[in-house]
Amino acid sequence: MPTLTPDACAVGSGTTGALLLRDDREARTELLLRLLYSKSSAAVVADALAAPSGRVSAETAAVLATVDFHALTVERTARLRNLGRQLQRTCPALWECLDQETLTGLVEGYADADAFWRSTGRTLFENFCLYAHGVVGARSALLADVFQLFGLVSRFSAPELVAPPEDVCACTTGIPGEGMDLTKSAFSPWDDSGLVPPVVPGALQVESFRSAWRLVDERGRLPRSVEPGALAPGDHQIVVAAFPGHRVSAAALPL
Repeated sequence: MPTLTPDACAVGSGTTGALLLRDDREARTELLLRLLYSKSSAAVVADALAAPSGRVSAETAAVLATVDFHALTVERTARLRNLGRQLQRTCPALWECLDQETLTGLVEGYADADAFWRSTGRTLFENFCLYAHGVVGARSALLADVFQLFGLVSRFSAPELVAPPEDVCACTTGIPGEGMDLTKSAFSPWDDSGLVPPVVPGALQVESFRSAWRLVDERGRLPRSVEPGALAPGDHQIVVAAFPGHRVSAAALPL
């Protein structure tokens, strides 16, 4: 399977540039956090420090001048490795389904994108799937559908997590709190393909989308491979339902 890597447009260099121009503690804090995860942000900051005129406030430049960029590279590598491990522990099945090279590139791109800091998913893993879905969609509809399926399963598998405030970055999602009422949850960020989800008896919430592949087998199992021949082609409505007790089921209904 060809390796898919994130597009340059996914990188939030514009945001980094705007933060450099701000002269407040919150902006400098976010800049330092971005440097710990984002290679492109580190490059923007290094360029601005090399020629600071009009590109960085004097106070911010003084703070950033104390950064050891060599040590920062080592720290960033370790953090990206830990981020990948955390996502893999959350959903080992996705790492079994897709190749390591593709997932590693997407994890690195995710940490380098504004999506990492502006969460739209209920969990860190769902937020990663939303990012990956957007990156691969133009090149592989199958991979995009796989990320949507796993993202929805993650969304419904963590009702004990509260939705983070809009201004909280994705790396801090998963705040312990009161159980989320799935019947009153926020509007889903996923595209439903214009399909109306079927009524599933006993389900707290149901979402669905259209796929040209049977992503879920007759026993409700998620895909284990996307290699040619691993998934049967055909127009299907992929349905994911949440039940009490954190139970989740999935099915592929022919259209």
